[in-house]
Amino acid sequence: MERSSAEGSAPVAAALDALATSMGLGLLLLDSTGRPAFSNRAAFDLLGCSDLDGVAARWQALLAVMVTQGDAVPEAASRAFTADLPLQGTTRFLRGEIRSAAGGREVFLKDRRSLGTIDIELLRASRMREWSHQCDIVVHEANGALNSIQFALELLVGQWPGQEASGQVRESQGRNHVTVIRENLDKLKNTLRHLLGADDTAPASGVFDLRDVVQEAIYTLRMPSRRHRIDLQSRVSATALPLKGNRARIRQVLVGIALSRFDSLAQRSHLTLEANAEGQKLEIVCRDDGPLAEGARAAIFKLMGTESDAGTAADAFRLARAVVESEAGEFQIDNDGGSGTVFHFVFSRSAP
Repeated sequence: MERSSAEGSAPVAAALDALATSMGLGLLLLDSTGRPAFSNRAAFDLLGCSDLDGVAARWQALLAVMVTQGDAVPEAASRAFTADLPLQGTTRFLRGEIRSAAGGREVFLKDRRSLGTIDIELLRASRMREWSHQCDIVVHEANGALNSIQFALELLVGQWPGQEASGQVRESQGRNHVTVIRENLDKLKNTLRHLLGADDTAPASGVFDLRDVVQEAIYTLRMPSRRHRIDLQSRVSATALPLKGNRARIRQVLVGIALSRFDSLAQRSHLTLEANAEGQKLEIVCRDDGPLAEGARAAIFKLMGTESDAGTAADAFRLARAVVESEAGEFQIDNDGGSGTVFHFVFSRSAP
């Protein structure tokens, strides 16, 4: 690790280095001329350099990319911007952020294909929220299935609730009651399957059908949508949409976005989850008829969040972006032409 020759900057650099490292970010400090004066080890690794001279050369190349993307390096302390920074000769893409600081600039860098410490914590919090909603569904559906089984058993032995046994049950009726019991036991198994198979801590790299992710999300969102009085619909392709990646995490961020939108949409609003394909591109779309909160779009692409961002819908959106990018996808937000908002998860098709 190399540091600035200015002794006064060492404590600041050390503090920023510790913060950036804890968040899994590369850190550069630029002097008043715009030249890198400090780089932490993560930044060296991300830029593929071993000394500050190499970092300086790479930084000039990255500045050229930023300018071609239509962004100007900010001059005012209140301005910041982010840009995707492709590294020449590699398939790695960086997300960068520049902030004005006393005597120069702070530059934060992150590999778009990895999840940082904060991303992992957001993922865990989102998982707990999804788990609570799934437990509500399990309690509701399991209770209904158990009541049906109990009633069928009472009929099977010829005993109505509150009455003594009244005699043998006809054979055909007995078969019907057994069928009811079997159907409801299957329902219980399917209900529990969504919880028993919801662990995303194990390595998850396999080919799955993107349509299944949407249907699983609809299952989880069914009860919350009724509670918020949101009209929840799904539209999926008639053909398979094979994708290789972490199925549980993609479902989780889709559910997280929808739940966040439930909290901000008016009653009787509409929200639709879609899965479709165009050529070699696969896409999940979350479409609703409500506006996006002011400032939320900018917060989604921040590398260093603020207290005002925490605990808001921006957390779910920023997590969605991080997870989708870690799965080699793209996360986009559009306006549907009216007051609605459209979230896109775009991936490359995987061979089945």
